[in-house]
Amino acid sequence: MSSADLIIEYSKNPSNKGILENATIRYREHNRVCADVVEVFLIIENGELRQFSFDGYMSIVATACVSITGELLEGWKYDDILKLNESFIHENIGTDISPRRRYASLIGILAIKNAIHEFLQDGKKEDFSDIVI
Repeated sequence: MSSADLIIEYSKNPSNKGILENATIRYREHNRVCADVVEVFLIIENGELRQFSFDGYMSIVATACVSITGELLEGWKYDDILKLNESFIHENIGTDISPRRRYASLIGILAIKNAIHEFLQDGKKEDFSDIVI
């Protein structure tokens, strides 16, 4: 499946969209460039992302990429998630996302990482420049 087909499918049917009421942490991220707003809901247990959901007002690309990213990261140790950058999106979604939609494709991974930082209370907050390669 091409990345365009993948994005269209996930934007129409995001597998994990909705509010996870029993979330360990919830975090809201904004993309000031294109006005996307995503809120992620994570259940973290034993250093691992056990469950993920999201909600918000986003473009088609952001919706699809947030959904795909969260789906892929369930079961990962949060230490490994914090090491991720844009290459994760390239490897799992594709490299043909237009430059205008670049940050939209990254907002999910940024929100998840910042939710983990908040959960850890480590005083860190990443922005797009921390994950762009």
